[in-house]
Amino acid sequence: MEKSRIIELMAKKTGNSASDEELSELAALLSRYPDYAYLQEIVLSLKGSRNHFERNIPREELVNHGWQHLTDRLNTEPGNEVESGLPNERSFSNQFHLYLRRWAAAAAIFVCACASLLYYRSYYNKSQSATVSKTAVVHNGSTSEITLSDGTRVRLNAGSKLIYPEHFSNTSREVTLEGEAFFEVTQSANAPFLVHAGKIKVRVLGTRFNIKAYKEDADIETTLISGKVQVMLNDDEEKKIMLFPHEKLTVINEPKSDPVKVRAPEVSNELRYQVQVLPAAVNNNYVETAWLDHKMVLSNEDFENVARLLERKYDVTVYFDNSALKQEHISGVFEKENITQVLEILKMTTRFNYRINGNEIHLF
Repeated sequence: MEKSRIIELMAKKTGNSASDEELSELAALLSRYPDYAYLQEIVLSLKGSRNHFERNIPREELVNHGWQHLTDRLNTEPGNEVESGLPNERSFSNQFHLYLRRWAAAAAIFVCACASLLYYRSYYNKSQSATVSKTAVVHNGSTSEITLSDGTRVRLNAGSKLIYPEHFSNTSREVTLEGEAFFEVTQSANAPFLVHAGKIKVRVLGTRFNIKAYKEDADIETTLISGKVQVMLNDDEEKKIMLFPHEKLTVINEPKSDPVKVRAPEVSNELRYQVQVLPAAVNNNYVETAWLDHKMVLSNEDFENVARLLERKYDVTVYFDNSALKQEHISGVFEKENITQVLEILKMTTRFNYRINGNEIHLF
């Protein structure tokens, strides 16, 4: 077993994949089996090392002739080694050294073959880890659905972007979301699924959940429908928030759309995020996931937030000519109405007028 271990460690050393502990182990084994030290010298000769017994072999020969050159050299009968006196002892010694050289040459070929295999596997694993990233972009006015390489389904809402690898590794599945998406994650105990979304990271094994993380929104929301997820805050990763079915986590965001906004003072965790239980719903139809059925459900929302929803759903730009309207509260359910019909319905409960100019809507 120890001799097999020597061959294995030599292969790793040749392929530059041996750890410091393995190199120390190899040195200890070679001190107990000095014959194998000769094999190591042969391997170093082919590697072109300057610190070995074949110093007289030019580097060009090693490159151009490789193994064939060395094995021919090692298998050659020694012509000047038999001297007069004690012929039987000399003959036995020469035969022993010849056998040792031939065995060492064959073993050295085996070592380099192992080293090549280890190098190939290492290179292959590195190339696999450097997976090509893909980006799915959904423009305002539409939604989209994609299936990831592990079978996970992702529904993307309007104005969203998902960055994901073309192929997941066996131990990691990570994606980055800007906007809103509903995930149905394929379960894999060996490869947790991780979603980077603005100021949070959501870690799951297999579940159904919705993330809403638009940069311009005041909050980031994670709504769990089934399974279990763990949410981590980027600025406090030791704080892990566990969500259970029918719970929603809301994290305070800092919208980037207002360049003159003054940074708010630091607040405690209790003010930075909130976990709440979702109200009872029929057939799991929640406000947070209504967009999956192409519905827009407004529940006492600020008009400013409603304007952003209208921009994404109908691919328009909304301007408040009267800024006081931003604080008006809006409620309602919309599904098949066009933008004009939505505005007319909103006018029934909120006092405002509007003007449409192409894709621009002015509220006053």
